[in-house]
Amino acid sequence: MPHKATVVVLLVMLMASVGMSACGGTSNVVTTGATAVTTYNADPAVLNIIAGSEQEKILNEIVVPWCRSHKLTCNYTLKGSVDQATLLAAGTSTYDVYWFASTVFLQVGDKAGKLQHVKPMFITPLVYAGWKSEMAKLGFVGRDVSISEILNAVESGKTTAWLTNPGQSNSGATVFFGFLNYFAGNGPGVALTMPQLDSAPVKDGITRFIRAMDQTPPSSGTLMNDCVKNEATCRSLFVYEALVIEKNLELTAQGHEPLYVVYPKESLAIADAPMGFFPHPGVENSRKDQAFQDLQSYLLSPEAQQKLVSLGRRPVSSIGLTFDHPDAKVFNQEWGIKATLRQRPITYPAADVIQAALARYQTSYRRPTHTIYCLDGSGSMASKGWSDLDQASKLIFDQAIATGYNLQTHPEDVTTVMIFDSAVVGGPWTVEGNDAQKLNGLYDNIHTFKPQDGTNMYACLKQAAQLFNQQANDSHKRLIIVMTDGRSDTDGASEAVGTITSMNIPIISIAFGDADPSQLKELADKTRGSVIVNTNLVDALRQATGYK
Repeated sequence: MPHKATVVVLLVMLMASVGMSACGGTSNVVTTGATAVTTYNADPAVLNIIAGSEQEKILNEIVVPWCRSHKLTCNYTLKGSVDQATLLAAGTSTYDVYWFASTVFLQVGDKAGKLQHVKPMFITPLVYAGWKSEMAKLGFVGRDVSISEILNAVESGKTTAWLTNPGQSNSGATVFFGFLNYFAGNGPGVALTMPQLDSAPVKDGITRFIRAMDQTPPSSGTLMNDCVKNEATCRSLFVYEALVIEKNLELTAQGHEPLYVVYPKESLAIADAPMGFFPHPGVENSRKDQAFQDLQSYLLSPEAQQKLVSLGRRPVSSIGLTFDHPDAKVFNQEWGIKATLRQRPITYPAADVIQAALARYQTSYRRPTHTIYCLDGSGSMASKGWSDLDQASKLIFDQAIATGYNLQTHPEDVTTVMIFDSAVVGGPWTVEGNDAQKLNGLYDNIHTFKPQDGTNMYACLKQAAQLFNQQANDSHKRLIIVMTDGRSDTDGASEAVGTITSMNIPIISIAFGDADPSQLKELADKTRGSVIVNTNLVDALRQATGYK
C-alpha cells in the first residue's frame, strides 16, 4: 500500500502561564509542592529527581508520600529519555537521582559511569494495543499475534498505528530495537550488531515498519493521552503494558471501551526502570547517598513492589515475566493482559550500536518530512522572546547541535520558514534536503530579523495550507510549527483552520507568553490535535520538532 501523506501541524504557542490545562501530553512537569528544579540543592534532606513521564503516577502515589513520611523533600522533573541522557552525559549536576524508563538511554547517557547504585525498580513489557473492537476486527483477540501480522494490518490500511519517536522516547526506542532484532533474525540473548544494522533485511524491514506509523509523538504520556483523545484516528499503538493498564482503569471506570493488548511474537522487549544516584562533592553527599539508598530499598521492598503491581508494573523479583497471584482487576485477562509470559525478551545492543540506530532513524528510516515554521515576528517578541527563539532555532537548524538531540534533518526533508506579524513579512525560505550550510542560512534569516507590528498567526497558517495544497500528491509527512506569544487577530481564521481541518492536519500547540488559551484549545479540538505545556522555548521547539 502506498504510504499515506500523513499531515501533522504543530502550533507552538509560547505561553508561560501555567493556568492553562494541557489538552493531551505533558512536558517538563514539576510537581510535589516544591519549587521547580533549576539548581542543585545541597541540603541532605532534599532529593532532586529527574524521571520519564512514565513514572509520574509512581512518583505521586508512592515516592513522594514515602519521602514526606521520612522528612525528605523529593522534587521531581519529568523529561524525555533523550533529555535525561543528554544531561547525564554532560555531567549536569542539578539532579541527585536519574530514573530512566529503561537501560537503552541509560547506556547512551552514562558511558562515563557517573551513576552509582543503579538498579531496576520494576519491569514492564512493550505491547501492541488497540481498542478492543478494533483488535477483534483484526482477529487479534484471544491468540498470539506475530510481527508480520501486525505489519500487514497497518500497511494494508486495515488499521492505524502510533508509536513514540524512537529518537526522543524510550517506549518508541524499545519497540524500535525489538523490531530491529526481529528483522536481523536474532533470537533471545543475541544483541544487534553494527554489521546487521547496515544489512538490507534490517534496513528494508525497519523502514517499512517506521513509515507505516501514522504519528510519532515525542513522549509516552503524550502518545497515550493523544491516542485516547483521538480514538477515531488512533486505532492502535505501541506502548508500555503498564500505561495501558493505567489508562484502562480510568476508561472502564468511565464506562468507556478499553484497550486490548497483544504481545508481538519474536520481538518481546521490556523496560526495566533503572534508578541511579548522581554523586556530588561535599560533606553532605554521604547523607544524600544514604537517603537515596533508603528510597531505593523501599521501592524494592515487598510493600512497595505490591503497590507497583497495583499500578500495573511487574515486580523485579518475578521469574522472567511471570509472577504469581496477580490482581485480576489490574492484570485483567479481558484486556489481553497475561501475567504469565513465556517469551524471552530481546537483548539490547551496545551503546555505539544504539546511537548509530537512532541516528539512522532520523536520516534514513523515518518518512521524509516537509516542515513549515511559522514564527511570530510581532513587536511583543522583541528582546527576550526573539532571543529565546533565536537560540531555539539554532538548536534545530545547526545540524551539529541537532545531532546531539537526535533531531537531524533527513536528506529528503523539506524545510520552510516564514515570519509573520499582522501578515507574513519574511519568507517563505525553503531548503530541500539536509545541506548544513543552507539550513544555517534559515537560522541566519531568523537571527537578523527585527520583530515589529501586530500578530496574526492565521495569515501564516493560511499560506502554509496553500503551500501544501500546491503539493497535493507529495508523499512527505507534513508539519507546521507556529510560534507566537500573544493573542492572534482572527482575520482569515475560519478559512485557514477549515482548510487545515479538511486536510486532516492535527494542530499541536505549545503554550508560552500571552497567547490565548481559548484559541489554542479551539485549534486542538477542531483538528484533533493537542496542547503541550512548556515554559522553556528551546525545549518547546525541540519537542515540537520531535514529531517528525
